[in-house]
Amino acid sequence: MDILALSQIFTENPELCSVFDYKAVQTYIDLINLLKSKIRALQNSYQVGPPSTLSVNIHEFLKKSFSMSDYMGKLAWACFQSIAWKTPFSNDGEEQAARLKHLKLFLDHGLSRNIAVYNLEPPTCVCVDPRCCDQLHSNKNALRDRELSEPVSHPITVFTMELGAVPGYSTSRYCRKCNTRYYPNYYVHSAAATRTYYTELPTFIQSSQHFYMAADLCELFTTMMVTSWTSATNCARIYNQGLKNERSKEALPADWSTSLELDVEDVWNGFFLHALILGHHESSSVFELDHKAESQAKRLQPALQKRNICMAGPGQEAWSHACDRCCYTYEGEDGGIYCIRSTVTDGITIGRPCCAVHDCPNSLPTVKHRYCLNHGDLAGRCAVVLCQEKAEAGFRTCSDGEHRKLEVYHHQQGKAMFQLKRRLERLKVSQTHDSLLTTPAPLQSRLMNEEEDVTQKEIRPENLLPMQAESTEHFDSIAEAILEGSGADEDEDVVLDANGVCDDQPLPDLVDLDNADICNGKPETGNRTIKARFGRKRTHNEQLCVGSCGVILGRATFYGSEAPNGVRTFWMKLFPTKRSLPFVLWHDNNCRVVAMLKNDKDPYLRTYFDGCALPVDVFHFKSKHKESDEACGANCNPYIWPELRTPEGNWRFNSSAAEQTNAWFGGFQAMVREMQADRYDFFLDEMIKRRNRIVIKELKEKRQRPYVIPREELLSTSN
Repeated sequence: MDILALSQIFTENPELCSVFDYKAVQTYIDLINLLKSKIRALQNSYQVGPPSTLSVNIHEFLKKSFSMSDYMGKLAWACFQSIAWKTPFSNDGEEQAARLKHLKLFLDHGLSRNIAVYNLEPPTCVCVDPRCCDQLHSNKNALRDRELSEPVSHPITVFTMELGAVPGYSTSRYCRKCNTRYYPNYYVHSAAATRTYYTELPTFIQSSQHFYMAADLCELFTTMMVTSWTSATNCARIYNQGLKNERSKEALPADWSTSLELDVEDVWNGFFLHALILGHHESSSVFELDHKAESQAKRLQPALQKRNICMAGPGQEAWSHACDRCCYTYEGEDGGIYCIRSTVTDGITIGRPCCAVHDCPNSLPTVKHRYCLNHGDLAGRCAVVLCQEKAEAGFRTCSDGEHRKLEVYHHQQGKAMFQLKRRLERLKVSQTHDSLLTTPAPLQSRLMNEEEDVTQKEIRPENLLPMQAESTEHFDSIAEAILEGSGADEDEDVVLDANGVCDDQPLPDLVDLDNADICNGKPETGNRTIKARFGRKRTHNEQLCVGSCGVILGRATFYGSEAPNGVRTFWMKLFPTKRSLPFVLWHDNNCRVVAMLKNDKDPYLRTYFDGCALPVDVFHFKSKHKESDEACGANCNPYIWPELRTPEGNWRFNSSAAEQTNAWFGGFQAMVREMQADRYDFFLDEMIKRRNRIVIKELKEKRQRPYVIPREELLSTSN
């Protein structure tokens, strides 16, 4: 602050001393800087310096903040405008400190005048389309950007780290020439259906129409998820309990329309949008979403699918990672330099709902369906294994009395505790998606003055029979709110026999029943036990390929089993050229993989891995594989390859890296078990991407010299 100029002002205008001392002047300058975007909008973009007068609402806000008269308010602006305009905040920390310091003034005197501590505006005050430029009358060869006009503001809630949840205002502006409206995060042409996001990273992300989340808060939630498996439900709970701002809630006007409670859906929307915006920024690509989508979930889905496609196979940014822990470089007998990369592959059972048809990769219409659209006709079949009769309306079984008994037992209230206990034992969930859940939370509007939708309130998934849920018109909107869960619910996959005993053994896949050997009499082995499968099928496992250093190179979902052919397919998609194949592919079932490769009639498939070592990891080879298995010992004993041992006789690479990584990966089980397929894939890939960055940073700190092998070298098909 220019002290000499300030002294001169008070000398020439002594009446200011009745209102302002040095501290009050500093407050005045802080408020002007916090409102600078609104003040700057009062004049054209090409005009330099502050406007000569303030708008009525800003003038009245400053008057009330300093309890001064109308004349004194105008005089203060005339005297202090130049100093305030030339004294900006030196950094973001100073600006945030000013917001916190003066929050009460905005709550008490600003909200009623459409002024808040956060007034979010488009990052530009002119149209970005060069075709909208105006020709200057004074110089026909010069063009001037077209100013945006027609501002429209509405109240919002802004979720921040420093101030908690605070009320704010969002303003959009319009270009009359190209009919484009500019919002704080994106712009939309009036005749278009696409939101085009700005290339600059936003400070606040619009999670839904009336709610914005600070980007650093989204980053915090993402870090909590990747490092401590914190679910979106618990992120919202931690925020609402630990960072709540009682002053903001108490100061809200009676007619304020938005809640100050962070919702789990906002956490997820913020997570997905933040990750997508960062991804497009890093790749210097344009990020677009459907503006007219019926919900934020539907709006995000195509962008999630597009990113998931890019992540498949060699899509992870650390796919070509190498370092001293996972690579060994040596000089061969011929004088050439050789490099050995070591990777470990293993699967972990996490699982999301999937089509009940074996190995069907199609997505379900909602997570509560049992079949995809292509196999939807099977939903009406009796749940008893090997029964091909249609189920009666409202039931999962046919009219056969023995079959109906299984369903009655399944729904008996007295057996519910037993079934839930068995399900939880199978899940072995170590993390819960909601740490304090006692009763299901009702679906309710986020707008405080909007009536609740009676239809959504009364039709709840837990109140519907599974068959009813699949045919309910309103179910799609309800299912969108089901984003997390342990999976131990009424529709969890459960198998009962005629005695009502849960059976964890695998059953014949329902799609194969047409060709099944159905016997109506007594087989030679005695009476066949009747079994029924209720609930939804889940994916079998997530397969990870991990460098021996702990960096995850890729992931794939296995739908039916962890069969050798599935492992081979995963490897061939992950390493699509022979040049990209690591020298070592550890796997605990490589003996079966090798046997399958040797017996394959296709020479391309049979020889694809000829240049690779396919050992069984050291632990499993010693403890899980029989010494009498000569084929395993001859083909998969890690001792066969001297490159895998150091001169001292120790193993050169960590062959248990995948199992150690799975201990981290399994922590997401409760969070993802009820996720829709696109969100499931996106979330897990993003967690892997974030973890890889942390691991690589630690490798660098430990002087393991991490680096990236050029992709073009690995993906090249030339020799």
